[in-house]
Amino acid sequence: MSGLRQIQGLATNVNQIAYAMNRGVFTGDSYAPARAEVEQLRNDVAELRQQVREFARGRLAFQLGLDEEELAD
Repeated sequence: MSGLRQIQGLATNVNQIAYAMNRGVFTGDSYAPARAEVEQLRNDVAELRQQVREFARGRLAFQLGLDEEELAD
């Protein structure tokens, strides 16, 4: 369950960053994310998606009573 909590924490952080960026855009705030900031956010989201896939794969394998290697891709 600690893996799931870590994933939830990462998702919360990414969501908070996206919320702040969107709020600034829609309220006319002068915040304009730098290209590096947007790239970092994109990388964080990609990492989060990969972790969720890995967690789900492990959970499915556990529920089916298989090793993760036995699951077809």
